[in-house]
Amino acid sequence: MGEQAEDIFSSFGLSETEQDDFDIGVKMFNDRFVVEKNTIFERAQFNIRVQLDGESVNTFITVLYTLAEHCEYGVLHDELIRYRIVVGIRDKNLSEKLQLDADLTFTKGIERVRLSGVVKKQQEKLIEKDSASVNAIKPNKPAKFLKQKQSSGPRKQNVKPNFHRKNNENESRLPGKCK
Repeated sequence: MGEQAEDIFSSFGLSETEQDDFDIGVKMFNDRFVVEKNTIFERAQFNIRVQLDGESVNTFITVLYTLAEHCEYGVLHDELIRYRIVVGIRDKNLSEKLQLDADLTFTKGIERVRLSGVVKKQQEKLIEKDSASVNAIKPNKPAKFLKQKQSSGPRKQNVKPNFHRKNNENESRLPGKCK
């Protein structure tokens, strides 16, 4: 023990037999320096925690474990962490799927959330690679092959008026046809 600790220890006013008892000494130091936990505040912090933008799933789970340490949940510890993971993840579709799983266990829930995070990162990488490769091989088409805009009205044919007249004249010359 250092000089400061000895001064503090002597200020406890312990008898010689109490000074020789290690457990009493530790208890006196804890009573003096350890601030009492506010369990209500600790639980509130835990219960409002959601996954932040840009926060990985693993970081979110680690923070929940850290917050739960001070909540004194006892046997409900793992179950309440599972609950916070299910309702606190950013991926609402996955959250709904996990809520629908009546047999969701603590380890199964964490495994599915972590796996989903890994798959999403892999998909982002694949999409980046696909869009880069498509852009690299896309040729420019000449303007003459581009589709022309369709008019919203009925389609009109560009037929010369003399065309119909000539055809009609030819038809009337055919035997057995009346005009």
